[in-house]
Amino acid sequence: MAPSRGGAGSQRQYWWLRKAISGGSQTSEYSYIACAIGIAACHSEHSVFYTRMDVLARKLLVARADSKVHDALLEKLRDADLLIIDDFLTVGIDQNIASDLFGVLADREHRLPTVIVSQTDPAYWVQVLPDRVAGDSIVNRLANNTRWLVLGDTDMRKLKHEKARDSAGFWE
Repeated sequence: MAPSRGGAGSQRQYWWLRKAISGGSQTSEYSYIACAIGIAACHSEHSVFYTRMDVLARKLLVARADSKVHDALLEKLRDADLLIIDDFLTVGIDQNIASDLFGVLADREHRLPTVIVSQTDPAYWVQVLPDRVAGDSIVNRLANNTRWLVLGDTDMRKLKHEKARDSAGFWE
């Protein structure tokens, strides 16, 4: 699963790991799978940029204050042999961060692999991204030429919410 360093026309794709598991509330196992993919890439002498979405959003926000720092961060994201974004869109992002994300994914498309780890599916991503057009563009880049690894079929956020609603004292 480690990326290859082929030239133009080599097979590049996205991986989407859906953090969904039947029963229990721990979903960190899927982060471990993403890390294992990253470690395998490192062992094959590829560069890997691993980040959680909330950390990436914060870094992009802070980097905007200095254009050189911002450009350097975007270049690292664009040029890493493997980009892994964990907890994708578990936090809201603003239009500027969505624009940065779109630019990175557009530059990586058909060129370098990206792993997305998320508790939600692309339909949710389109809903929460600040701009519908940008949202559709980001999701299209992630959904086309993708290998899906869906682990389980339970949406943990929905399950947790339903359990909370059923608990004593929820409506008080």
